[in-house]
Amino acid sequence: MARQLTRVGLGKHVCFIHGSFEEQISAFAPYVRMGLERGERCVYWLDEHGPEVVRAALGAQGVDVARALARRALMLTNAREVFLRRVPFVPEDLVAMLAQMEAETLAAGFSGLRLTGESTWMLGSHASAEQYIHLEALLNRFFPGSRTMCLCQFNRHRFPAELIHDVLRTHPVAIIEDEVHDNLIYEWPELVLGEASARRRVEWMVAQLKRERETDRKLVELGMKLAEQVEENARLYEESRAAVRMRDEFLSVASHELKTPLTPLRLKLQGLRREVETGEAEVVPRERVVRAVQGAEQQLRKLTVLVDALLDVSRLTQGRLALTWEDLDLTEVVREVAERFAQQAAKAGCALEVEAERPVVGRWDRLRLEQVVTNLLSNALKYGAGRPVHVTVEAEPERAVLVVHDEGIGIEPEHLERIFGKFERAVSGRHYGGLGLGLYITRQIVQALGGDIEVRSEPGRGATFRVVLPRRREGDAG
Repeated sequence: MARQLTRVGLGKHVCFIHGSFEEQISAFAPYVRMGLERGERCVYWLDEHGPEVVRAALGAQGVDVARALARRALMLTNAREVFLRRVPFVPEDLVAMLAQMEAETLAAGFSGLRLTGESTWMLGSHASAEQYIHLEALLNRFFPGSRTMCLCQFNRHRFPAELIHDVLRTHPVAIIEDEVHDNLIYEWPELVLGEASARRRVEWMVAQLKRERETDRKLVELGMKLAEQVEENARLYEESRAAVRMRDEFLSVASHELKTPLTPLRLKLQGLRREVETGEAEVVPRERVVRAVQGAEQQLRKLTVLVDALLDVSRLTQGRLALTWEDLDLTEVVREVAERFAQQAAKAGCALEVEAERPVVGRWDRLRLEQVVTNLLSNALKYGAGRPVHVTVEAEPERAVLVVHDEGIGIEPEHLERIFGKFERAVSGRHYGGLGLGLYITRQIVQALGGDIEVRSEPGRGATFRVVLPRRREGDAG
C-alpha cells in the first residue's frame, strides 16, 4: 500500500472503500506517515475510532506521534465538531474552511495539508446524502491546483450501496482494498451538480469511453511488452547456458591440449634424470641428451603456441592487439612459413603446393601476417591430412589475396560462419585437437589489418579460405 500511495500527491481527492478495520489501517497509517515525512501537516478527523486507536496505528508505522502532535504536524480532530458544527449543513462553508486551513498550514511553514478521516459522522446526522455529494463535487473544484489533498474513508458495510455509488462518482482517485485506481466512473463537478449541458454530458461520456479504450490499449501494449521480455529473457537464458557450456567445453579442451605437450616433456626429462641418477656411467651419451632436448624443445614449442593463442584472445577481447606496420612481401612471408611446415606436411601425408611467383608488397605487421598464414596452413593440414594443400598468393592493384585450399573433410554449410567464433569448431574436438581459437584469431587479425576473410566449402570436398588485404593503410601516401 505504501508503494501504491506514492502515486497520490497534493491536489488529489481520494476515496478509500474498505471492509474492515485492518484494511482501514493499511491505508490511512502509511498515508499519514508519508505526509509527515514530506513535511506536510496531517489532519485526522476522528469519529468511529478514538484517538488512542489512531495513535497506536500510526506508532506501529514508525511515526513519533507525540513529537508530531507537539509540533502540530499531526492534528487529531473530532469530525462531528468540524462537519456538523452548523445547522443547517452548508457545503460551501466547509470548502471555505479548508481554504483557510491550507493558508494557515502554509504560513506555519508546512509544505502542504494532508487530510483524512472517517465518514461515519454522516450516519444519523441531519446532513443528507445529497448535501454530502454536493460537498464532494465542490471539493473537486477546490483540490486541483491546491496544496491540499484528502483521503475520505468509507466502510462499505456501514453505508448503503447507493451512497457508495455516489462516493465513487465524486472522487477522481479510488482505493479499493490494496490498489490505487484512476477512477473511470468519476464525473466532473458540473455533471454531479446538474450544471452541465447535454453537450457537456456527451463529451464526458465520449471521454470516458476513450479513457477505457486507452486503458485497454495500454494493457495490451503492456502484455505484448511482457511477452517480448519473456521471450528476450528466454533467449538470454539460453545464450547464457550456451556460454557456460562453451566455457566448460573450452576448459576441458584447454586442459587436455595443455597437458598434451606437458606429458611427453615430463616423461623425457624424467627418463633423462633416471638415466643420470641410476646409470653406471658418469657421462650420459651425447646422442641421448640431444634427443631428449630436441623432444623437449618440440613440446615446448607446442605449449608456446597454445599459450600465445590464449594471450591473443585476451588482447583481442580487451582491444589491446598492437600492430607494427612495415613494408612486407606477402610472397616471401608465405614461402617462409610454408618451409617451416614442410616437416609437418610430410608427416600428415600432404603435398604442400605454393603458387607465389611474384612479389606482392604491402604495408602490414609481419608477426601477425605470419600468424594468419600459420593458422590457415595448420588448419588445412589438420583437416586435409593425406591430401594436397594448395597455397596461392595473388596481386591486385590495391589488394593482396591469399588463398589456402585443402581437399579434406570439408565443412557443413551451417558451420561456415560459426567456425570463426571463439572456441568454435565444426567437428568434434575429441577427434581433432586444438583450442578452437585459430580461425577466431585469424579473422580478428585480418580485420585489424583492414582486410576480410571468407570460406567456401562442401562436406567431403575440402575448404577454401580466401584472405583479402589492402596493400596500403587508409591514409598512407600512395
